[in-house]
Amino acid sequence: MCGIIGFTGGRDAAPILIAGLKALEYRGYDSAGIAVAGKKITSVKSVGRISALEKKLDETTLVGDCGIGHTRWATHGCPTEENCHPHMSADGKFAVVHNGIIENDKELRALVRAAGIEPISDTDSEIVAHLLSLYYDGDPVVALGRTVSRLKGSFALGVLCADHPDEIYAAKMRSPLLIGYGDGTCLSSDGTAMPQSINEITVLADGQTARLTKNGATVYFRGRQVQCERTKLKSSRRAAGLSGYPHYMIKEMYEQPEAIARTISSECRGKRAGLRGTGVSLIGCGSSYNAALSCRPMLERVTGRSVDVALAGEFLYSERVPAYGRQCILLSQSGETADTISAAEEAKRRGYGTLAITNVHASTLTRTCDDYLCTRAGPEISVATTKGFTTQVAALGLLAGNEFAAAVKELPGLAEKALRASEGLKDSAVKFDNAGCVFFMGRGADYGAALEGALKLKEISYIPAIGIAAGELKHGSISLIEKGTPVIAVCTDDRLIGKSLLSIATVKTRGGFVIGVTSSPEVAAACDEAVMLPPVHPMLSAAVSVIPLQRLAYEVALRLGRDIDKPRNLAKSVTVE
Repeated sequence: MCGIIGFTGGRDAAPILIAGLKALEYRGYDSAGIAVAGKKITSVKSVGRISALEKKLDETTLVGDCGIGHTRWATHGCPTEENCHPHMSADGKFAVVHNGIIENDKELRALVRAAGIEPISDTDSEIVAHLLSLYYDGDPVVALGRTVSRLKGSFALGVLCADHPDEIYAAKMRSPLLIGYGDGTCLSSDGTAMPQSINEITVLADGQTARLTKNGATVYFRGRQVQCERTKLKSSRRAAGLSGYPHYMIKEMYEQPEAIARTISSECRGKRAGLRGTGVSLIGCGSSYNAALSCRPMLERVTGRSVDVALAGEFLYSERVPAYGRQCILLSQSGETADTISAAEEAKRRGYGTLAITNVHASTLTRTCDDYLCTRAGPEISVATTKGFTTQVAALGLLAGNEFAAAVKELPGLAEKALRASEGLKDSAVKFDNAGCVFFMGRGADYGAALEGALKLKEISYIPAIGIAAGELKHGSISLIEKGTPVIAVCTDDRLIGKSLLSIATVKTRGGFVIGVTSSPEVAAACDEAVMLPPVHPMLSAAVSVIPLQRLAYEVALRLGRDIDKPRNLAKSVTVE
C-alpha cells in the first residue's frame, strides 16, 4: 500500500523521484522520502504529504542521477521521520525502500542486534538495510540474494549501494514491482509513476532480483540471469491530471460511462473467460465484494445454482469443503489486493477453477488465476473507488451472457443519465451536518449498492454509515433510527416496490429522513427527497444506482471539508493482509 519509485539515467534524479511520488501518493501519504547516490548516499525525509518533502528539498542540496523514493502507509511504527523510508544501514553503505510486510521481523531484529547494530526505527523495513550490510562482500546482487533468502512475508525492495552510485537493485515477492526502460531506467510499484521518457516495462516475478543501470536492467532468479519479457507501457497506465475538476473522485465519477463502455467492448480477456464448472463463488474485498454481492442474483439466474459470495480474508480461513469443478471469480481493482491474491492461491489449492476480474492486465492476480477479464476502467487516483465498482458490475454482466447482453449495452447511457440526476444532491448534503449515523438499505442487487454507498460515505466523510438489507432493519438496527437520522433507500426492482414502501414507512414513523434512489415514482413520492433513475435491469442496477450514492458521499465530504482524494488512514492498493 506504499509506493516505490527509482530512477537512474544520467540526469538529475530528484525531480523525477518527486514527480513519481506525487503520482504514487494515493498509495500512501503518511510520510515520504528520497535518497540519491553520489559521493555518498544522501536522503531527505518528511512526515506528511509530498508537499512537505518538497519544502525540505528546497533547503537541501541533493545532487545525483541515481536515486530511490517512497511514500508510506504506516504499518510498523507511527508516521515519524525515523520510521520514514528510505532506511539507511548503520554504515551508510545501503539505502532501502520497501513495500510489504516482513513477517519474521522480530527474529531478524535479534540477528541484527547480535551483530552489534541497534535499529533506530520501529519498522520491519529498516532491518533489510542492516542485513544487506552484514552480507555485503563487494557485490550488491549477492548481498541482496542472501538478504531476501532470510525474509518471510511480502516485499518489493529498491536498494542503493554507496559503492555503486549509478545502480539500483531490486527484489520482488508478493508485492508488485516494475522496471521501466527508455531515456534512463526506472523502478516503480505502479506504472502510473513512470516518467514520460519510459516506454517499455518488465513486470518482475516472485523471487526475482535485478540490477538497474542507466542503460537497462539485468534480472536474476536464484542467482542466475534470466530473460524477461518487455511490454509497451500503455498511456492508460500513466497518471492523468485533474482536467479542470476539483478532485479526482468527481473526475472519475464522470468517467464512468466511458469506462463501462470500454469494459463491455473489451477484447482484453483470456481465451476461456466465462462461467464454467458446477458452481460459482465470487470473492473480493471492500468495493469488489459489494460489486460481487450486487451481481449474485444475476449469476444465480444464469447458472440455475446457488452462488456464494465471500470476503477474501474470510475465504482463506473457511473450511476446505470439497467442491470439485467449482469456479472462483476473484475481483480486485488493482489486481494486487493481498487478501484476494491469497484467496486465489487457496482456491487453486482446493482444486477450483479461478477467473480474475481486474483493471490491470499485467497484475499479480491475472498471473495467479487460470484466466482473466480486464475492466479497462483506466487509472483511478482517488482512494475511494468509483469506476472500479461500476466496471466490475459491467464485467460480471458480460459473463452472464446472452440473456443480459442487451441490458449490459445500455449501461453507459444509463450511467450518463444517473450522473445528471445526481447533480442536485449538493443541496441534500446539509442533512448530514449533525448525523451520528446514516443508513443505506436495499434488497437484492440494491443491497450490494447500499453497502457500497455506506462504504463511500464512511471512507471520505468519516460519518458512521451502515449498509443493510432492508428486511433486516427491523431486526435490531431500527433502534438507531431517531428524528432526523438520514436513511438512503435504494429501490430499482419493480417487483419489490411494496416491500420498499413498507421499509420507508417504518423509518419515517421513527422520525428518519429518507432519500430515495429509485426508478419508481411511487417510491420517490413516499420519500422526503429522491433521485429519479432511468429504468434499469434490476439485476444490473448497481452500476447505475451507485452513482447517486457516490455523489452524495462526495458532496457531504466536500461540505465537511474532508480530504476527499486522500482520506485519513486509507490507501488505494491494499497489498498487505
